[in-house]
Amino acid sequence: MPKWSLSSDFSLKHNPSSAWSYGSKPAGYHVTGVFSSFTHLDPEPNGNGIVGWFGIDNAWYIHGLGVYYNTKPTTVITGSVIFPGNSVAMHPSDDGRFSVVRFTAPKDENYVLDATFAHIDTCALHTGVYIIYNNLVTLWEIDLAGPEDSKSFKTTISVKAIEPIDFIVGVGLDNNYVCDTTLARRYSVSITRYRENRQNVNVGYQKQNNNNHRAYNKI
Repeated sequence: MPKWSLSSDFSLKHNPSSAWSYGSKPAGYHVTGVFSSFTHLDPEPNGNGIVGWFGIDNAWYIHGLGVYYNTKPTTVITGSVIFPGNSVAMHPSDDGRFSVVRFTAPKDENYVLDATFAHIDTCALHTGVYIIYNNLVTLWEIDLAGPEDSKSFKTTISVKAIEPIDFIVGVGLDNNYVCDTTLARRYSVSITRYRENRQNVNVGYQKQNNNNHRAYNKI
Protein backbone atom coordinates (compact mmCIF):
# COMPACT_ATOMS: atom_id res chain seq x y z
CA MET A 1 0.00 0.00 0.00
CA PRO A 2 1.22 3.59 -0.64
CA LYS A 3 3.02 5.28 2.25
CA TRP A 4 4.33 8.82 2.75
CA SER A 5 7.08 9.61 5.24
CA LEU A 6 7.92 13.23 6.07
CA SER A 7 11.62 12.65 6.67
CA SER A 8 12.13 10.32 3.68
CA ASP A 9 10.08 12.55 1.36
CA PHE A 10 11.55 15.87 2.57
CA SER A 11 12.31 18.14 -0.38
CA LEU A 12 15.29 20.47 -0.62
CA LYS A 13 13.89 22.04 -3.80
CA HIS A 14 10.10 22.18 -3.88
CA ASN A 15 7.23 23.21 -1.64
CA PRO A 16 4.80 21.53 -1.93
CA SER A 17 6.48 18.25 -2.73
CA SER A 18 4.69 14.92 -3.10
CA ALA A 19 1.73 15.12 -0.68
CA TRP A 20 3.64 17.32 1.81
CA SER A 21 3.67 21.11 2.23
CA TYR A 22 5.60 23.27 4.71
CA GLY A 23 4.14 26.48 6.07
CA SER A 24 2.43 28.28 8.93
CA LYS A 25 -0.90 29.32 10.44
CA PRO A 26 -1.61 32.64 12.21
CA ALA A 27 -1.41 33.06 15.99
CA GLY A 28 -4.56 31.89 17.73
CA TYR A 29 -5.90 29.99 14.71
CA HIS A 30 -4.24 26.60 14.57
CA VAL A 31 -7.54 24.95 13.55
CA THR A 32 -9.27 27.28 11.09
CA GLY A 33 -6.42 29.63 10.19
CA VAL A 34 -5.30 30.09 6.60
CA PHE A 35 -2.28 27.96 5.70
CA SER A 36 0.60 30.05 4.29
CA SER A 37 3.23 28.13 2.35
CA PHE A 38 6.89 28.79 3.06
CA THR A 39 8.64 30.29 0.08
CA HIS A 40 12.37 29.54 0.31
CA LEU A 41 14.87 27.08 1.74
CA ASP A 42 18.10 28.37 3.26
CA PRO A 43 21.11 26.56 4.75
CA GLU A 44 22.18 27.38 8.30
CA PRO A 45 24.76 30.22 7.99
CA ASN A 46 27.51 28.35 9.87
CA GLY A 47 27.32 25.39 7.49
CA ASN A 48 26.35 22.73 10.04
CA GLY A 49 24.24 20.79 7.51
CA ILE A 50 20.83 21.94 8.69
CA VAL A 51 18.48 23.68 6.26
CA GLY A 52 15.16 25.41 6.83
CA TRP A 53 12.03 26.31 4.90
CA PHE A 54 10.89 29.87 5.71
CA GLY A 55 8.23 32.39 4.74
CA ILE A 56 8.84 35.65 2.90
CA ASP A 57 9.29 37.59 6.16
CA ASN A 58 11.68 35.15 7.78
CA ALA A 59 15.15 33.62 7.66
CA TRP A 60 17.61 32.02 10.06
CA TYR A 61 17.67 33.47 13.59
CA ILE A 62 14.95 36.09 13.00
CA HIS A 63 11.51 34.84 14.11
CA GLY A 64 12.25 31.16 14.72
CA LEU A 65 9.35 30.06 12.52
CA GLY A 66 10.30 27.29 10.12
CA VAL A 67 10.47 23.64 9.16
CA TYR A 68 14.02 22.34 9.45
CA TYR A 69 15.93 19.33 8.13
CA ASN A 70 19.28 17.82 9.07
CA THR A 71 20.88 16.81 5.77
CA LYS A 72 23.58 14.82 7.53
CA PRO A 73 23.14 11.15 8.52
CA THR A 74 24.61 11.93 11.95
CA THR A 75 23.40 14.02 14.87
CA VAL A 76 24.21 17.74 14.76
CA ILE A 77 24.45 19.77 17.97
CA THR A 78 23.74 23.46 17.42
CA GLY A 79 23.47 25.57 20.53
CA SER A 80 21.07 23.77 22.88
CA VAL A 81 19.46 21.71 20.08
CA ILE A 82 20.42 18.07 19.53
CA PHE A 83 19.25 17.36 15.98
CA PRO A 84 19.23 13.67 14.86
CA GLY A 85 20.50 12.82 11.40
CA ASN A 86 18.22 12.98 8.35
CA SER A 87 15.26 14.14 10.40
CA VAL A 88 12.75 17.00 10.39
CA ALA A 89 12.04 19.52 13.16
CA MET A 90 9.56 22.37 13.54
CA HIS A 91 9.61 25.63 15.49
CA PRO A 92 6.87 28.25 16.10
CA SER A 93 7.31 32.01 15.72
CA ASP A 94 8.09 34.67 18.30
CA ASP A 95 4.75 36.30 17.37
CA GLY A 96 2.71 33.15 18.06
CA ARG A 97 2.37 31.80 14.53
CA PHE A 98 2.30 28.02 14.22
CA SER A 99 4.74 25.88 12.27
CA VAL A 100 2.76 23.50 10.04
CA VAL A 101 3.52 20.42 7.99
CA ARG A 102 0.50 19.65 5.82
CA PHE A 103 -0.40 16.33 4.22
CA THR A 104 -2.91 16.64 1.36
CA ALA A 105 -4.77 13.45 0.52
CA PRO A 106 -4.19 12.45 -3.12
CA LYS A 107 -7.44 10.47 -3.32
CA ASP A 108 -10.45 9.27 -1.35
CA GLU A 109 -9.20 6.59 1.02
CA ASN A 110 -8.82 5.39 4.59
CA TYR A 111 -5.49 6.73 5.86
CA VAL A 112 -3.40 5.61 8.82
CA LEU A 113 -1.78 8.57 10.61
CA ASP A 114 1.28 7.78 12.70
CA ALA A 115 3.17 10.65 14.34
CA THR A 116 5.54 11.30 17.23
CA PHE A 117 6.46 14.78 18.45
CA ALA A 118 9.60 15.10 20.61
CA HIS A 119 11.52 17.94 22.25
CA ILE A 120 15.14 18.11 21.05
CA ASP A 121 16.14 21.33 22.81
CA THR A 122 17.86 20.87 26.17
CA CYS A 123 16.19 24.04 27.52
CA ALA A 124 12.68 23.05 26.38
CA LEU A 125 9.74 23.96 28.61
CA HIS A 126 6.24 23.81 27.06
CA THR A 127 5.28 23.27 23.42
CA GLY A 128 1.81 22.75 22.01
CA VAL A 129 1.39 20.07 19.33
CA TYR A 130 -1.73 19.44 17.28
CA ILE A 131 -3.11 17.33 14.45
CA ILE A 132 -5.96 19.02 12.57
CA TYR A 133 -8.20 17.50 9.91
CA ASN A 134 -9.52 19.65 7.06
CA ASN A 135 -9.14 22.99 8.92
CA LEU A 136 -12.10 21.91 11.00
CA VAL A 137 -11.54 19.04 13.43
CA THR A 138 -8.90 18.63 16.12
CA LEU A 139 -7.85 15.00 16.00
CA TRP A 140 -5.24 15.43 18.74
CA GLU A 141 -3.67 18.11 20.90
CA ILE A 142 -1.22 17.82 23.75
CA ASP A 143 1.50 19.73 25.60
CA LEU A 144 5.14 18.66 25.54
CA ALA A 145 6.78 19.56 28.86
CA GLY A 146 10.53 19.62 29.43
CA PRO A 147 13.61 18.33 27.62
CA GLU A 148 13.25 15.04 25.71
CA ASP A 149 9.49 14.83 26.29
CA SER A 150 7.88 12.79 23.53
CA LYS A 151 4.25 12.01 22.65
CA SER A 152 2.80 9.73 19.96
CA PHE A 153 -0.49 9.47 18.10
CA LYS A 154 -1.87 6.86 15.71
CA THR A 155 -5.31 6.48 14.18
CA THR A 156 -7.18 5.63 10.98
CA ILE A 157 -9.42 8.20 9.31
CA SER A 158 -11.47 8.42 6.12
CA VAL A 159 -10.26 11.36 4.04
CA LYS A 160 -11.44 12.69 0.69
CA ALA A 161 -9.11 13.80 -2.12
CA ILE A 162 -7.41 17.21 -1.52
CA GLU A 163 -8.54 17.38 2.11
CA PRO A 164 -5.60 18.40 4.33
CA ILE A 165 -4.25 16.99 7.58
CA ASP A 166 -2.03 19.45 9.46
CA PHE A 167 0.73 18.48 11.88
CA ILE A 168 1.33 21.60 13.98
CA VAL A 169 3.79 22.96 16.54
CA GLY A 170 2.96 26.04 18.65
CA VAL A 171 4.25 27.94 21.66
CA GLY A 172 2.45 25.86 24.29
CA LEU A 173 1.15 26.60 27.78
CA ASP A 174 3.92 29.06 28.68
CA ASN A 175 3.20 31.19 25.58
CA ASN A 176 6.95 31.38 24.97
CA TYR A 177 8.58 30.35 21.70
CA VAL A 178 12.11 29.98 23.10
CA CYS A 179 13.51 26.42 23.08
CA ASP A 180 10.46 25.00 21.27
CA THR A 181 12.37 23.03 18.61
CA THR A 182 10.31 19.88 18.17
CA LEU A 183 11.32 16.78 16.25
CA ALA A 184 8.79 15.53 13.71
CA ARG A 185 9.67 11.96 14.46
CA ARG A 186 7.91 9.25 12.42
CA TYR A 187 5.36 11.46 10.67
CA SER A 188 3.91 8.96 8.22
CA VAL A 189 0.64 8.48 6.38
CA SER A 190 -0.39 5.27 4.67
CA ILE A 191 -3.45 3.82 2.98
CA THR A 192 -5.27 0.90 4.53
CA ARG A 193 -7.81 -1.39 2.91
CA TYR A 194 -9.26 -2.34 6.27
CA ARG A 195 -12.44 -0.85 7.65
CA GLU A 196 -11.94 2.46 9.36
CA ASN A 197 -11.20 2.30 13.09
CA ARG A 198 -14.08 4.18 14.69
CA GLN A 199 -12.48 4.67 18.07
CA ASN A 200 -9.05 6.07 18.73
CA VAL A 201 -7.70 4.02 21.61
CA ASN A 202 -4.69 6.31 22.09
CA VAL A 203 -6.44 9.54 23.00
CA GLY A 204 -10.14 8.70 23.35
CA TYR A 205 -11.73 10.19 20.27
CA GLN A 206 -14.81 8.60 18.81
CA LYS A 207 -16.11 9.05 15.30
CA GLN A 208 -19.74 10.00 14.79
CA ASN A 209 -21.66 10.24 11.53
CA ASN A 210 -24.33 12.92 11.17
CA ASN A 211 -25.69 13.66 7.71
CA ASN A 212 -22.41 12.38 6.23
CA HIS A 213 -20.38 14.92 8.23
CA ARG A 214 -17.27 13.36 9.79
CA ALA A 215 -16.51 14.68 13.25
CA TYR A 216 -14.38 13.53 16.17
CA ASN A 217 -15.78 14.24 19.63
CA LYS A 218 -13.64 13.68 22.71
CA ILE A 219 -15.08 11.13 25.10
